[in-house]
Amino acid sequence: MYFLMEKVASKKSLNVAGVLLFVFAVQFAIMLFITESLYPHTYSIANNYISDLGVGPTGFLFDTSISILGIAVIASSYFVYRGFDVKVFPILIALTGVGALLVGIFNENFGSIHGYVSDWTFILGPLTAIYAYRYQTSPFRFMSVALGVISYIAIIFYMEFGSPYFGVGGWERLIVYPFLLWGIGYGAFLMGLSYK
Repeated sequence: MYFLMEKVASKKSLNVAGVLLFVFAVQFAIMLFITESLYPHTYSIANNYISDLGVGPTGFLFDTSISILGIAVIASSYFVYRGFDVKVFPILIALTGVGALLVGIFNENFGSIHGYVSDWTFILGPLTAIYAYRYQTSPFRFMSVALGVISYIAIIFYMEFGSPYFGVGGWERLIVYPFLLWGIGYGAFLMGLSYK
C-alpha cells in the first residue's frame, strides 16, 4: 500500500523540507551553469567531468555550492522524517546529501576518494528518487521513478559503451541531471502541501 498524504504526521515539517530541497538544488543547478561559463575556454561540457569544475579557477564556487546542497539535503531528511514519521526514506535522503557534501569536500585533488564519493552519490540519488514514489499521491510519483531510472540507464550505458557518443561529461550529466531535477520537483511538491 502506498503512503497516503492524509497520514502525514506534520505537513509543516514537509514544507520546510521542500524549501530546503528546492532552494538549494536550484542554487546548485544555477551555480553549475555559472561555473561552466566562468571556467576557461578549455572546459567542455561533453569532454570534461562535472567535477572538473571543482578544481582550478571555479573550484571554490563549485565545491562550496555542492557542499551547501549536501548540508541542505541532510537537513531536509530530518524534516522528512518528522513529516512522514518513517525511517528508510529519510535515511536515503540523508545518505544522498552526505554524498553531495563529500563530493564538495573531497574534490578531484583527492584522487580515488573523490571517485568513491561521486559513485556513492550517483547510486543513492536515483534510488532516493525512485523510492520517493511511496510518498506521493500526484502523477509526479511516476516522474520520480522515471527520473531515477533514466539515471541508472545512463550509468549502465556509460559502463557498457564508454564515452564515444556524448563524451564523459555528457554521460555524467545524463546521470546527474535527472535526480537533481527530481530534487527540485520533489521540493516543490513538498512545499505545496497545505497544512491549514
